Amino acid sequence: MKNTKGKKGVCYLLTALTKEGKLFTLYGEVRKQILQMRKQQFYCPICTEPLILKAGHVRIPHFSHRHHSECINTASEPESPRHLKGKLDLFEWCRSNRLSAHLEHYLPDIKQRPDLLIEKAGRRFAVEFQCTPISVQSVERRSLQYLLSDITPIWIVGGQPFHKRRTNDKFELTEYLWSLTKRNNGYAMLAGYEPESGKASLLTNIVPYTSRKIFAKHFQLPISHLKLPLPLFAEHPYFPFKSWLNEKMSWIQQKVRYGDLVQDRFLSTVYLEKSNPFLISPLIGLPVKYMEGFVSHPTEWQFFIWTDCLKKLSFNKRISLHYVYYKLRKRISKGDIVCRVLPLHEKALWEKAVRNYFRVLEELFYFQKVGKDLYRMIRVFPWPSHVEDAKNGEKDILKALIKNYR
Repeated sequence: MKNTKGKKGVCYLLTALTKEGKLFTLYGEVRKQILQMRKQQFYCPICTEPLILKAGHVRIPHFSHRHHSECINTASEPESPRHLKGKLDLFEWCRSNRLSAHLEHYLPDIKQRPDLLIEKAGRRFAVEFQCTPISVQSVERRSLQYLLSDITPIWIVGGQPFHKRRTNDKFELTEYLWSLTKRNNGYAMLAGYEPESGKASLLTNIVPYTSRKIFAKHFQLPISHLKLPLPLFAEHPYFPFKSWLNEKMSWIQQKVRYGDLVQDRFLSTVYLEKSNPFLISPLIGLPVKYMEGFVSHPTEWQFFIWTDCLKKLSFNKRISLHYVYYKLRKRISKGDIVCRVLPLHEKALWEKAVRNYFRVLEELFYFQKVGKDLYRMIRVFPWPSHVEDAKNGEKDILKALIKNYR
């Protein structure tokens, strides 16, 4: 998180320049000398404006700009005591792990000031301790600036790394929280830290059920046990197949109950195809790797693949993944399908989801791979005639998925 303004436009800092031009950090034993230090003059490392040293009974000692400062590095959201303490805790964590770290180091080339800039084994990491939600666009812009400078951004949530906890392994994430996730061993993860308790939290093996509901493993540990880069804490990949069918049915029920046939292109297309949302092929709505690249549910984008690409594909005919990508891009451009902004993940993640979907269809013996991006249909999609038939078909497909899952 960048330097931030308070409600009256005051920028709070933990580092400043002395009149000799040396960088000074309010850290550790120095806090005991605050009263004597107030007689000294300190300056902003960026704009060189004089700073005010504050050391009240409530806030952590810090520097602040004067009112109406025009420093280019001030932002809009207020700095909280949690953020100030969290930055200091993370700085202490770096020192205890013998990591080369700089607190609030300004990067003039990109005009960014990460909470911590860490150097390890020739790599640089920018740690952003984000205590207040910001726009997904801001996360994307700031992350991209770091990446273009060959700096790996690490976003740590101030508090628990989820919006809501439903059960031990089911949570809710907002799009803002999704944008802070990174990939580790092929799965999404998100870190959080609570300065009040001194504990870090890791949400690993994140798998979306819907746009907000996820399955994940949650681990909580003292910050002293945390290592860089952040660990996955999972012996092997795991997918909650047994919960998928219930969650998928719940999503369809909500869609039918509250969906708008005029605005909802998925529902309108289903009915235009003279189909029934509850009687869709069990091969549509399959959970696949990288499906978090879509905000849209797998049932939606996989149904559009069928209606736009596979519906008129004859038995034994071939189809190119590039053609499928082309058709989906048209849907995406019209807003029929929504992709997720994930700055710390691979580019075009939704394409990888589509590729894995066809890989699953190959494992289920409906397609045969005949080239790098070329598939041949060897079986026609089954379409149930009644609800019981649909349930049995989905259970059979699920058994096959579990058997083939690695």
